[in-house]
Amino acid sequence: MSTELDPLSTSRSTLSSRLRHRRARSGNRPRRELVAFFASALLILLAVSAGTVWASERIARTNALAEAQRSAQNLTRLVVAPVLSDALAGVPGRWEELGRDVANRTSDGSVTKIVVWNAEGRILFASDESLIGRVLDPSPELRAAIGGETVADIDEHPETSPAGPAEAVLEVYTPLTVRGEPLAVEAYFSYDSIDRQAALLRGEIIPVALGALVLLQVVQIPIATSLARRVRRQETERAELMQRSVEASDRERRAIAADVHDGPVQDLAGVSYALSALRSSVPGERQPTVDRLVSTVRHAVQSLRRLMIDIYPPDLSGPGLGTAISDAADPLRAQGIEVILDAAPLPEMTSDAAAALYRTAKEALANVAKHAQATHVWITLEETELHEAPAVRLEIADDGVGFPASGTDRRQEGHLGLSLVHDRVADLEGTVTLSARLGGGAVLTAVVPPGHEGS
Repeated sequence: MSTELDPLSTSRSTLSSRLRHRRARSGNRPRRELVAFFASALLILLAVSAGTVWASERIARTNALAEAQRSAQNLTRLVVAPVLSDALAGVPGRWEELGRDVANRTSDGSVTKIVVWNAEGRILFASDESLIGRVLDPSPELRAAIGGETVADIDEHPETSPAGPAEAVLEVYTPLTVRGEPLAVEAYFSYDSIDRQAALLRGEIIPVALGALVLLQVVQIPIATSLARRVRRQETERAELMQRSVEASDRERRAIAADVHDGPVQDLAGVSYALSALRSSVPGERQPTVDRLVSTVRHAVQSLRRLMIDIYPPDLSGPGLGTAISDAADPLRAQGIEVILDAAPLPEMTSDAAAALYRTAKEALANVAKHAQATHVWITLEETELHEAPAVRLEIADDGVGFPASGTDRRQEGHLGLSLVHDRVADLEGTVTLSARLGGGAVLTAVVPPGHEGS
């Protein structure tokens, strides 16, 4: 079978089907796009909310660490340093005074604990007297503070906490030098301060960020709705314009077919009858010539009638489809090819489905006539099922040379026949298969749903 394009085989029924599908989709497309717009806006709001919460936590942590560092440095400079030097020198009463000063500072709850370390990890002083004198392995933060750096961090397992459930605290190590000895003052701050600052920041940031987005979406809603309506209206107008073009093309095709039928076909038929009537009046040696002229004229009439069917196919639904396909096989019969047609009763079909089957049969039969070198052709037209739904099956088999080894896709050479067959049937949600016939030859099978009028 060939893939050669018949220029008159482009199906207007396929275009009509596409227009109906486009109109159906055009009504739903703006609605889907609006839903997608609102859904994306909601997702953006949720993402911004989550990002704002995360950012507020980060900002609160940074601010709390900075504030804790300033508080710890002031505490070390103003409270601990003036007394600690005398206390370490053994001045009587200075340790007690340091304890009272620290107790006053921790009484408001902003600072929960104060510890003074030396470089070996020994606790020289602590607001919790039970810790005084303990020696612990110096932590990296303590070493950094002994080296002269103020270090702040959130610690979930403070080394000076009593045994029991861990509780996160904000700790700051501040360097302090007393009598040439490097020390570090560790101050513990409540982690609740970070929560309070985060809540405060969320209360200030979220309304501003989300409020601006909500206001933007509220402004965009009428704009998006208006654009969606405009798109829907333009899609409807475009579909109606294309439908009018198809209808105008149908009217022109019908007018051309009528002109061909009423003009050249009738004239040639008259010529055929006139030649037949004149046959007996010409000499015997001229009668074979008259017979050839009559045959040529009748063949021209048949060709014009097939052209009329191509230009404007008749109603192919019901038994008319089998008859039309049988007529399309006349060129094969004229070549001496035996055509066997088995047409069973068919379900009610739309004009699009019937036209697609007719075009498929015509393309396949044309390819058999040109390339198959067959002696027999079998045409089967019957009811079947496709996806568990009623359908119509068309099968055209021949005993010719079969499909070429190079395949049937010859679009690059400009031959689109079988490609158009496939596209035409696929537009109706049908299937087309090409296979080799058992015993030699080729088989084309097309299965098309009958469709429903108005769908």
